[in-house]
Amino acid sequence: MRALIAFALSAFVVAGCANQPKISSQTAPHVDVSRYHTYGFMPKLGTDHAGYSSITTQLMKDAVQQELAKRGLVPSDNPDLLVNFLRTSKDKVEGRPDPRIGLSYGTGLWGRGLWGLGLGLGGADIRSVREDTLTVDLVDRAKNELVWTGSARYHPTEKDRNDAAPRVNDAVTRIFGRFPSSAKVAETR
Repeated sequence: MRALIAFALSAFVVAGCANQPKISSQTAPHVDVSRYHTYGFMPKLGTDHAGYSSITTQLMKDAVQQELAKRGLVPSDNPDLLVNFLRTSKDKVEGRPDPRIGLSYGTGLWGRGLWGLGLGLGGADIRSVREDTLTVDLVDRAKNELVWTGSARYHPTEKDRNDAAPRVNDAVTRIFGRFPSSAKVAETR
């Protein structure tokens, strides 16, 4: 019985962590990002497809400005770095193939408690899920070369679709958690 309770609790913990974004980042070889001190935004950001500033762009600008300020970078009209954003959404098919295993406890014919183990081979649990990716790119303005990129990949919930600010802030904070120069962040905390 204790094993069953432990299994149920571990499944609950794993389910609670299931919607955490998957973070990835990459720094260009032989680049010292600590030499950059100023930033600006690209004239046309990748999150603005319709000719105006999208809500995603506005949220990402606010979040990125906060993270860059923590790292000692300041906005400038003649910046060292240009910041760009990308947002992609795609539908994916996910499935959990059989076999399914179940454990149960019940009363037998003579009133005695019995444990049972079942195995199901009826098919697979297949569903379509949406996966969003938010990406922040930092480009060396003088060389027009990407020097750092970070992405957060996650499955948005209905709550995320109705109020994206908490998800965007969390994703950007996690993305910049991978930024190579974290000395300034440690000083401000």
